[in-house]
Amino acid sequence: MRILIVEDHAVVATGLQLGLEAEGYEVTTSNGVDLSVLDGHHDLVLLDLGLGEAGSGLDLIPLMRGSVVVVLTGETDTETLAAAFDAGAASVLDKSVPFPKLLRHLEAAMAGHDLEADQRRHEILGRRRTETAERRRRLAPFEPLTEREAAVLGMLMEGRQAAEIADASYVSISTVRSQIRSILAKLGVSSQLTAVAMAVKAGWRP
Repeated sequence: MRILIVEDHAVVATGLQLGLEAEGYEVTTSNGVDLSVLDGHHDLVLLDLGLGEAGSGLDLIPLMRGSVVVVLTGETDTETLAAAFDAGAASVLDKSVPFPKLLRHLEAAMAGHDLEADQRRHEILGRRRTETAERRRRLAPFEPLTEREAAVLGMLMEGRQAAEIADASYVSISTVRSQIRSILAKLGVSSQLTAVAMAVKAGWRP
C-alpha cells in the first residue's frame, strides 16, 4: 500500500513514516505546500488539518481523488471535524491514537469497513446538528433586528455611547435613542447593559 503523509511538523511526519515503513508500507511525506504530490498515485493519504503556512488540510481533501483520506489531527472543533467528512474523508482520528490502533484504522479504511470510524462519523455529525440547533436557538432573539439596529447593537457592544453612535452614523441622537428603544423592545430587555450582555452570552455578532 502506498501512503502519503501530509503533515507540517517534520518530527511527527518522520515518526509516522518510519513506523509505517517498518510495517512494509511505501511512504511519502509532504508538508502540504508542494501540491505536486497530490497526483492520485497513493492508495491512502494520512492528512493533518492544521498545516501551518500551507493552510487548512480541509482544502486539500477534494484534490485527493482516487485516494482514501484518513484525517489524523489534534483538532477538536466539531464543525471542522464534520467538514472533513463532508469533504470526503473516510475517517477522522485523534493524534493521540496509539500506533497499533492507527494501523488497524488504516487497514480498515482501505478495506472500506471501519466500523469505529463510522461510529465516530455518526457521533461528530450528530454533535454538529445539536450544536447548530443550539446556536440557532441562542441567536433567534436577534433575528427581528433590522440591519441598522444590528449595527447599533454592535457599537453598543464596543462600549460606544448614543452620542458617539450618532456622530459615527451621521444621524441625530434622538434617532439613535429610538433605535436603541426598538432593540430593547425586540430583545425583551429593559437596559442597554442587559442587551449587550445577552448578545455576548449568545455569541451574537452584527
